[in-house]
Amino acid sequence: MNDKAERIDDQNASESISAQQVADYLRANPEFFESQPDLLADLKLPHESGKAISLIERQLVILRERGREARQKLGSLLENARDNDQLFEVTRNLVLSLLQARDATEIAEITQDQLSALGSVDACEIIVVARPGLRISNAVRTENSEKLAEEFADVFRLRRTHCGAISRESIEHLFGANSNRVGSTALCPIMDGSEIIALLALGNESKDYFNTSLDTLFLDFIGHVVGAILAKSV
Repeated sequence: MNDKAERIDDQNASESISAQQVADYLRANPEFFESQPDLLADLKLPHESGKAISLIERQLVILRERGREARQKLGSLLENARDNDQLFEVTRNLVLSLLQARDATEIAEITQDQLSALGSVDACEIIVVARPGLRISNAVRTENSEKLAEEFADVFRLRRTHCGAISRESIEHLFGANSNRVGSTALCPIMDGSEIIALLALGNESKDYFNTSLDTLFLDFIGHVVGAILAKSV
């Protein structure tokens, strides 16, 4: 076979082997380069700096990047675990304290005090929906249902916690003197069955903390627990 024919055969052979096949083979045979030290030394890969680096150097770069990603994921998991521990502790203390509350005033005050202990809460307010015959101290905020439903329509329409941006006027309405400490809010309906009997407002200094992607399961649970106990007192 002449040189031209050999080159054609080599070209056809290379075209018949896909990149995926090469990758699969090397993945199944990670010791391949142990028997090909010359090939390993000849391989060069482009680097972000524009300078070519060896395969071994590239492996070291990848391993360092994976190590950094693993540390970041571990840090995130540990942070979530600490947050979950705190949530459990606050929820337990809140429920136990609510069971000992004597009236609606104590229920509202206990809820506000306990949730204010959360590290992520820089401001906390509870507003009870006014209705005829409501038995509650003047120290607890009450407001007309129609007014609240108009201003916080998403909460009253969906009947679940709403996190995200609200107007500065609404923040001032909710938190009063503490509104300057609030950048983002979580608005949690306190439920008696399907009826909203109070509104719980939580504020955080960061504009991005309470956002639309935040898991609200904990706050929805709190809303139903407080609502079930508050309903028996008002």
